[in-house]
Amino acid sequence: MKFIHAADMHLGNTINGIDRKITIPLPIRKEISFATFSAFKNVIDLAIDQHVDFVLFPGDLFDSSQQSAYLYNFLNQQFESLKQAGIAAFVSFGNHDFQSDADHDFLWPDNVHVFPRGRAKTFYHDSWDGKRIAISGTSFAVRNPQESLVSLYPARDQSVAYEIGMYHGSLGDNAANQYAPFTVDQLQALNYDYWALGHIHVRQVLSKSPAIVYSGDPQGLDLTETGEKGVYLVSDEDEQQQHLSAKFLPTSKFIFQPISLSIQDSSLLPKLNDMIINAMQAKNTNKLVLNILTLNLSFNLSDKIREQLTDSSFLDLINTRSLPFKQCIIRININESGQTQPFSHLDSRFWQQAKENVFDAELFNRDVAKTFSRKEQFIIDHFTDPAVQTQLMSTAQRLISQRADI
Repeated sequence: MKFIHAADMHLGNTINGIDRKITIPLPIRKEISFATFSAFKNVIDLAIDQHVDFVLFPGDLFDSSQQSAYLYNFLNQQFESLKQAGIAAFVSFGNHDFQSDADHDFLWPDNVHVFPRGRAKTFYHDSWDGKRIAISGTSFAVRNPQESLVSLYPARDQSVAYEIGMYHGSLGDNAANQYAPFTVDQLQALNYDYWALGHIHVRQVLSKSPAIVYSGDPQGLDLTETGEKGVYLVSDEDEQQQHLSAKFLPTSKFIFQPISLSIQDSSLLPKLNDMIINAMQAKNTNKLVLNILTLNLSFNLSDKIREQLTDSSFLDLINTRSLPFKQCIIRININESGQTQPFSHLDSRFWQQAKENVFDAELFNRDVAKTFSRKEQFIIDHFTDPAVQTQLMSTAQRLISQRADI
């Protein structure tokens, strides 16, 4: 028995944080814009190649509840491919797609099973090797449930070989500013064999026995979601294991990658272009890489040189050389006099949770529209620009990291 755990697809997300002034060839910009679609197809292809029994999508399949007909038809086509391979799909809705109505919005094939809103339901599935599997889950009835939803779930069905839970929410016993909070103890008490978690975009294993796992998102969505993204392939094929084991498999179309250079001597600045290219080539991969470059300088720049390095034309100069090997710089941060960013010392899970609550684009744009009148449309246009929102998020990240070391 084996299945794929693929949370937080966020289909339709347009990928934030890339400066529009940077010259990136149209085919690559298109590749970036459709990255969530590409990642989803990679998940479907993996499921078919691995001949899994089913695929779990625990929340935020869509980036919002308002989607295009193109997206629905694309999704229907992919689920039809699963059906032709004899593979089922189980879908729950989270905070981004909580308003989606499976009964009225979609034309999905009958291999797709959707969990109801506000109550738990258990579906049963017979695996290729003859095991009876129970899959229990629920969908969000409201956008941000502050109470735990664990109490909705039934106790383990003792008649099945395995029971799997799908849950979209935040780890923690404090409901303040959290979505459907839960504790590991609460999930363990139900005696399920695997918990497929969604909502947090950082993959992590909270427990091995039983496995309680965040798969993260299959495609990085902004500059803070760095590194390879993907899904977990879960199976009972290792007979030495006393529990279901999960193996990470990459699915992202491209990756955001932090890259840093430390320069001690200002006389090396004329060689900066070559140093940046060499640093990127040292981390070269077989897929498109969008680099966030940090320069740590032990000296201060002149105003003129700082202006040159921070202008988008400098990134164009670098990218002209790096794009042939599918790498480019999309942002540059400069720390002078040896001041480095300590954000890496923070728990990325808590940053992800804060970002989810504060920098949700849909809520942010709505609040901006409420705050300013039509006479101030230029302000609304400014703050609803994804690049500006990413800049605000980066500034918040920097300020938080500075406070973290106090």
